[in-house]
Amino acid sequence: MKVMVTGHRPERITGREQEIKEWLSKKVEELKPSDCISGMARGADQIFAEVAYEKNIPLICAWPYKRKLHPVEQKYHDYAEVNYIAFQKYQPSCYTTRDKWMVDNCDIVLAVWDGNPVGGTFDTIEYAKSKYKHIYLFPWNPESLTEIIPMDPPKVTPDGLTLF
Repeated sequence: MKVMVTGHRPERITGREQEIKEWLSKKVEELKPSDCISGMARGADQIFAEVAYEKNIPLICAWPYKRKLHPVEQKYHDYAEVNYIAFQKYQPSCYTTRDKWMVDNCDIVLAVWDGNPVGGTFDTIEYAKSKYKHIYLFPWNPESLTEIIPMDPPKVTPDGLTLF
């Protein structure tokens, strides 16, 4: 089973890094993934990559575009079993393309999301829902949802009728 993460960058998780790492580590222990997929952005993505690295779980790095890597990124690049690169150079759609690739290639999504319905993390959650992925949400506050269980996708009959 492949598990991916989507989540905020450091500016939106400041002060909660350890709590997020503990939650991601716990979810990895519960789910026992065969592979961890990370988009490798600073913040939740790199925390997840660190968890995979520390637990010796195969890592798939999904880079939005090819560029010079920082030393911590290079460490995960070298550790990864797969390094997917969405584009050879920056393009406005590179992050969305990368995020969709991760969703399309995973079984379960871990989301570190503050509940604000804007931005890449929200868009990735919405795309994962449209693909009927099981999503676990970091408990941002006591009222937060912690899980989105997908309904079965609609069935289409041979005569073209959609059954829900």
